[in-house]
Amino acid sequence: MAGRKKVTATSTLVAIIVVIVIAIVVFVVFVVFVVFFTSSFTGLFAGTQPVTGASPMPATPTRTAANVTRVVDGDTIKIEYVDSEDAGDSGEDDVDVGDSDDEESVRLLGIDTPEKGQFYFEGAKERLEELVAGREVMLETDKTNRDKYDRLLRYVFLDQPNSILFVNGLLVREGLAKVLIYPPDDKYEEVLLKVEAEARSQGIGIWECVYDDEIFCISIFYFRFNAKGDDRENLNNEYVEFRNKCTYAVGMAGWTVRDEYGHEYAFQEFIAQPKEKFRLRTGSGTDSGTDVYWNSKRPIWNNNGDTIEVRDASGMLVLNYSYEGY
Repeated sequence: MAGRKKVTATSTLVAIIVVIVIAIVVFVVFVVFVVFFTSSFTGLFAGTQPVTGASPMPATPTRTAANVTRVVDGDTIKIEYVDSEDAGDSGEDDVDVGDSDDEESVRLLGIDTPEKGQFYFEGAKERLEELVAGREVMLETDKTNRDKYDRLLRYVFLDQPNSILFVNGLLVREGLAKVLIYPPDDKYEEVLLKVEAEARSQGIGIWECVYDDEIFCISIFYFRFNAKGDDRENLNNEYVEFRNKCTYAVGMAGWTVRDEYGHEYAFQEFIAQPKEKFRLRTGSGTDSGTDVYWNSKRPIWNNNGDTIEVRDASGMLVLNYSYEGY
């Protein structure tokens, strides 16, 4: 019996050792996997500080080098190609590289940042300026080359000392942009949706104030605060042009527009159609689907500067925009 107990004890000890060894191996493999995955994934978003001394990025079949000459807003930049001849040899017959002497507009694919007057409009623009203004970037195509405004549609990448920064994704991760996918341009949809979910769950950036997606639908497209000729005699040429940039209609009954001196207009039964513009004119007229009228007897918007506030039916501030005028 003593011998049998000794054998049994030995077998148990061996089994325990085997289990421990297996556990260690599994743990090591897991750690290696996590380190590899994390470094590979975060490499797209790493490096949020200004880049100095970055080496040039080689062109790839779908990426071309360009210098950023100006940042228009949080998702639009102006660029000049570094070498249009080299870009033309990138292997993509349908990649439009333009003329090396021409400035091109580029709309960042897969994202949408706040418009003029909306929360974080300035923050998104300033962050993009910090990242790419005056620097060389790589532009990557998807399926669609240009939009209806003739802007190039591109993903933007920035070389870092130890990684490649995916600019579109970083803006989403920092809560400065929402994901906006227009098929068939969905190359990075999965990555963008993942980082958007993280930003939204943490309540950072635009997600601090988003309780209703509709507050990011209505934006200021154009502001004619100085009518042609005498403002007092051309009231309907003074107007604010809004745009519903969402893909669904927005009912605006009860929404209000106010200047900094307290003059207020209230929308009646008006519906902003998806992807359409409409104007609020200062003078009188018959409301339609594209024009509504304040019915004021005198100009509303001051030529030397003013502030416009737009609130939804619940009183939530949707737009706040100030201009300096002339």
